[in-house]
Amino acid sequence: MKKEALRTRLALGWDPEEAVTQPKHEQVTLQFTYGERTLTLRGWAEQSGIKYHTLYGRIRTQGLSLEEALDKGPDGEHFTLPVTAFGETKPLYRWGVDPRANASTSTIRKRIKAGWHPQIAITEEPENRSTLGTGQPYSAWGQRMSLPDWGRLSGIPEEIIRGRMHKHELTLEAALNSLGWTPDTPATATSMLTVPVHQLQPGDLIISAEPSGEITVRRHHADAPPLQPQPSRAPHPTPRQPVTPPPRPQPTRRSAAR
Repeated sequence: MKKEALRTRLALGWDPEEAVTQPKHEQVTLQFTYGERTLTLRGWAEQSGIKYHTLYGRIRTQGLSLEEALDKGPDGEHFTLPVTAFGETKPLYRWGVDPRANASTSTIRKRIKAGWHPQIAITEEPENRSTLGTGQPYSAWGQRMSLPDWGRLSGIPEEIIRGRMHKHELTLEAALNSLGWTPDTPATATSMLTVPVHQLQPGDLIISAEPSGEITVRRHHADAPPLQPQPSRAPHPTPRQPVTPPPRPQPTRRSAAR
């Protein structure tokens, strides 16, 4: 455990023994359900505008429920601005965690400031792909979570998912489908590999290509083992034919003078 990681865990209220002994890869992803919506804690932080460490501390250290932690609201008056929509008025951050919200509190605030109708600002799905990876939850197969969490679930790096969505203007579900993953795909069925071009195999799903010539692929474990590079063989030397020298010019004979 690195010193920086240990300091962060202790600052977040971890038990000292647990903070020291628990490996990073065994850290449980915290998920909470509120208003018939299940998100990771980072997703709820994005939706509400509450800083992740603040929300984590309220739940982990203070022992509050998610609802109680959200009720305390974020820091900053701009998130407590009253907004009226659907015939009711409540603080802006409360709209961010409303079941009808398809955008984060920050996005809703920017939209209303730009003149959007509050109801549309709350319900419209974000189209700006630059928000990918910021914790904004995205829907696929009936689930909503942030892009990093989708990356951890699918085993596909977040950057690859983001690039596929941005480059081809795909929804998250379509992007994951195109990358060969669905929730029904067993975790052990495929692997992400980076191989040179000559080691590509039939059935490999190409994910990305690097200028260096290496290609990232998704490969089924049942496939044959990777091809080994074949040593290049020197061509057989062609036997040389003996070169016959051209005939030498004969000196001109002069008749003897009488």
